[in-house]
Amino acid sequence: MAKHYFYHRLFFVCLQVILAYTFPRVKRGSGLTVQILEKPSFCTEKAKKGDVLKVHYQGRLKDDSVFEETYTVGRPLEVTLGGNQIIAGWEEGLKGMCVGERRYLIVPPKLGYGSAGGSNGRVPPDATISFQVDLLALNGKQFHQMQLEHESAEQEKSRQVDVILSQRAGEKDSPFCDACNVFVEQFYETWVMMLKEQEQKVETKDGGSSMPALTYNDDVEAKVQSFCTNRTTSKIAVPLTYADHVQPACERIMLGHKREIVGKFLGSALQGRIILDKKDEVCADMVEACPHSQGETLQGECSFCKAVVEDIAFEIRSKTKIPANKIEYAVHRKLEQVCIRTYYRHRFRASSLQEFCEELIDDHTKAIGDLVIQAVENKISWIEVERGVCVEAAQLCPISMYSKDEF
Repeated sequence: MAKHYFYHRLFFVCLQVILAYTFPRVKRGSGLTVQILEKPSFCTEKAKKGDVLKVHYQGRLKDDSVFEETYTVGRPLEVTLGGNQIIAGWEEGLKGMCVGERRYLIVPPKLGYGSAGGSNGRVPPDATISFQVDLLALNGKQFHQMQLEHESAEQEKSRQVDVILSQRAGEKDSPFCDACNVFVEQFYETWVMMLKEQEQKVETKDGGSSMPALTYNDDVEAKVQSFCTNRTTSKIAVPLTYADHVQPACERIMLGHKREIVGKFLGSALQGRIILDKKDEVCADMVEACPHSQGETLQGECSFCKAVVEDIAFEIRSKTKIPANKIEYAVHRKLEQVCIRTYYRHRFRASSLQEFCEELIDDHTKAIGDLVIQAVENKISWIEVERGVCVEAAQLCPISMYSKDEF
């Protein structure tokens, strides 16, 4: 019997050592120690004050003897956080738990039963006690119910993204085309960044020699592989800079065409004007999200004005939704930045267009800003913005270009 007890204790001690290294214990300012032993694969809701928790638990004294538990009987305990039903160590230690999570709590006397002791006399005065707690349900929802809700929400989100990306597919201002254009611009920026990193390494090692093209090594492969989700290599990643459908579009493009896209960039001369060619190769030829830019012609100030409004619209459409209290600030920031990008967004007379863009926005900042704000707030359409800027404010296009049927 003594030998059996020895091996039981040895097993428990070894288990505690393994768990201590795998799941570190965190001692809080209150004196409570919390250790997460198991985490669920996902968590949509966390326990907070007012929630009803269904838990299994086991309480132990310092000598490792069990003074209370629910596992053997199989009857979980139901408690309300903040309802004065449980000891302070539980109130603090169970907050933030997810259904399916297991925690280990070491509770000092002041957060347990104090100088009076408790649990029907089984816990002596001023005792430090420990608990293993499993959260089985939160407000009546068990893990499998939350999993079904989670999967359903994810499927619905995926379906909504599919619907968005299929809208007017292949048209210049369609969501998929916008997303693909964002993808190419960001991939180009990432490619340049990786090239510069390699050049710096070579300069440090060889004292000034430079490399003509990117060497596709394991480090580059890792960055390309994680491009759509890695914040360090892409603004597409969480937290989102772009609209919700841009990252799924990025993942879809990379899933089907990663090697082809890498091949298009390997050995390319890295200057901004190649972005237009890459957009045609990727967005028009590979994924058929956009029409070719080859047919674009910019002749005269009217076509320049329309191109500028088109670029502003693209900047707004492809970005994440702007909070209502930041719309004015965000719009004026976009107006400050949009002209820089005209150089690699239009095939013909790009330098002249950039200069024109800067003059147009300088001369009509308030009128353009007010119209764009109304479009962001869905009060007017982008064709109305174009008419307001190019016909009424700048007086560069004839009114006859815009029929009433268009807006």
